[in-house]
Amino acid sequence: MDYLNQLKPFVLISYYVFVSVLIFLIILDNKKPEKSFAYIFLILLFPVGGALIYFLLGVQYHKKKLFTKKRYFNNVYLNTLKENKSVLPENLKIDSNIKLPTLFYNIEQVKFTLKNDIQLLINGEEKFPILIEELKKAKKNIYLDYYIFNDDQIGTKIIALLCEKAMTGIEVKIIYDDVGSSISRKNIEKLKKNKVQIFPYMPVMFSRLAHKANYRNHRKMVIIDNKVGFLGGINISDKYINPNKDQLFWRDTHLLIKGEAVMDLQYIFISDWYFVSGQKIKVSDVLYQENSGIKSNIATCVLSSDYGSNSQSIMEAFFGMITSAREEILITTPYFLPNETILNALKITAKSGVHIKIMIPKKPDIKTAFYASQTYLKSLLESGVEVYYYTKGMMHAKTMIIDNYICTVGSTNMDHRSFNLNAEVNAFIIDKTIASQLKLIFENDLKNAYKLDTNELNNRKWYNKVTCSVARLFAPVL
Repeated sequence: MDYLNQLKPFVLISYYVFVSVLIFLIILDNKKPEKSFAYIFLILLFPVGGALIYFLLGVQYHKKKLFTKKRYFNNVYLNTLKENKSVLPENLKIDSNIKLPTLFYNIEQVKFTLKNDIQLLINGEEKFPILIEELKKAKKNIYLDYYIFNDDQIGTKIIALLCEKAMTGIEVKIIYDDVGSSISRKNIEKLKKNKVQIFPYMPVMFSRLAHKANYRNHRKMVIIDNKVGFLGGINISDKYINPNKDQLFWRDTHLLIKGEAVMDLQYIFISDWYFVSGQKIKVSDVLYQENSGIKSNIATCVLSSDYGSNSQSIMEAFFGMITSAREEILITTPYFLPNETILNALKITAKSGVHIKIMIPKKPDIKTAFYASQTYLKSLLESGVEVYYYTKGMMHAKTMIIDNYICTVGSTNMDHRSFNLNAEVNAFIIDKTIASQLKLIFENDLKNAYKLDTNELNNRKWYNKVTCSVARLFAPVL
């Protein structure tokens, strides 16, 4: 015991030195101040656990090297592919006051295209039958890129179909996130045995314990024969199909795109595939295939963001949409943890007279995020923003409609993780018909929601307010 007592001072000194060096390195890493503070606070509040959390979530030196390689590939290889797109921002026949085409082009050289068909898919029970139907029609290639790919009932059905298509000579490639997905070794071997190429995105050890590991592939998208694309919020999992075994109604929105905008999805997949496999997909294999059956002219582009390119490109697009609004903004998001840029844009836009409604779930699947989100709501309400709690189940849709004219659907949440860390993808559409359809869906969801007021926030129990305030401190790393 005397030996242990003599050892304690040296252990404490070593720990203090370690913590001091760690905090110094966090400061030198030049993260955003709020994120650096969150990690420093964690380390000081939880002596051992905080440091472990930082090494799990915050350290990025190895990842920087990986993403630098991806960034170089995007700049050198993908930019040559994008020259094939013919529609420039200034050629779009839309309201001259709409500046988004120019903004998007300047953000990431993404151009709107006109020859597109768009179909809204509500919940998994609408998405999966159409997805399976399109997969069965595939004649050349099938590319899947998912955050959650589970080999449950729907996942097993899709795996069997993909194996069948691959064995007929169709090229099938799958990217699944190693943290979000749950595919058994048996099924992975089955896919490989049946000529399906499959790779995990950012493999991690003990994925079951790394639920919040950084730099995840949060996309949910499919490309078929270079001319059919799916994207949105719906992963491959039984819980997205109502009713489900969890007895939780899951409300989500997805898109089916046919037309020129599918090329944008191709670029994203090519980049991700090179990142996970080191393999280049030939240019001739991904060029858009002319589809004479497309008669609609819906101005559409697909924008991505991840740590390997412009990590805030979608956030900047959101900002551009919000600040361009003249009359109305309708937003659905499962997690509302905005950065200061988006939060101030919403408050200032509301104060300027624009009618803003935000819908979030009353009982989300991640409670910490919900507690933290409550600390942002009072200032929004005071600015004139209307906030609605969805009560029927889990509101997982990520949508925004501006002035019944401009809209977006995708995988991006209104939070720090989606804006700064995860790989995301959103479709942006300038079309009154699609925007009107999304607005009708929003209004229908309002029937299962109630309007939040400041009294409800003010009348919370004191311990609830403390919990929310503490959770807010960790918002940048949630």
